[in-house]
Amino acid sequence: MLELLFINLFSDYSLRKNQDRLVAFSVLFALTVFLVSCGSPKLYAPVLTNNQVKDRSSTTHTVRLRDTLYSIAWQEGKDYRQLAKLNNIQPPYTIYKGQKLLLVAKKVNKSRLEKPIRPRLHKAESSRIKKKVIKKALYKNKSGLKLNWQWPISVRKLEKNSVKSGVVLLGEHGELVRSSEAGKVVYAGNGLKGYGNLVIIMHDKDFLTAYGYNKQLLIKEGSVVKKGQAIAEIGLDNKKRRVLFFEMRQHGKAVSVTQYLPRIKK
Repeated sequence: MLELLFINLFSDYSLRKNQDRLVAFSVLFALTVFLVSCGSPKLYAPVLTNNQVKDRSSTTHTVRLRDTLYSIAWQEGKDYRQLAKLNNIQPPYTIYKGQKLLLVAKKVNKSRLEKPIRPRLHKAESSRIKKKVIKKALYKNKSGLKLNWQWPISVRKLEKNSVKSGVVLLGEHGELVRSSEAGKVVYAGNGLKGYGNLVIIMHDKDFLTAYGYNKQLLIKEGSVVKKGQAIAEIGLDNKKRRVLFFEMRQHGKAVSVTQYLPRIKK
């Protein structure tokens, strides 16, 4: 009888001891999770650094999911039309996952090429062709004058980007990013490393603009947007600042945004 009482008391003590250990472990685990979550701020926009820039020595690119010809051309610093011509891709420039695209033209032995024989033109025909070329050049120049740019946010401060391509614009919490001009959205996603949620808009055959580091996108790829239309919500950088990455390209090459956009009022 005495032995049975002792066993019951020992069992109760062991059970209470295990329960106390379980409660203490649960409290410690919850406290650890809380401290980790507090110490890890949520970042919407990874900042592009020099070691993130794609190696431009590559001569080919294998198409990945959600790639577009425009995003590949943007990443490689090339004109999308030249990239399309190089790979015999016709409008609307459809590409497929796994497709291998040439980035550089193959070298051709010029000595083996026969010099083409140009037919002699009549004076009237030659004059007509010259007029056609001049008219085409004038139309191209006029088309460039139609674009009237605006800043995508109310700029508080402008900083040059770490790779000397585009600028970082400081904005405010909850501010909406707006299209600098009317155009078509040719890329909307986060597949380009270092730009976060990125939007690329084609405005005409010459100019494209890009808007990166966004918290969330408000438009979809293929959308036609008006000048000043909201396309995204401004995001954060690793310094917890509300920032927008903004870049403008002409014929695939980055140009100074301050050359085309209105002067910032101080």
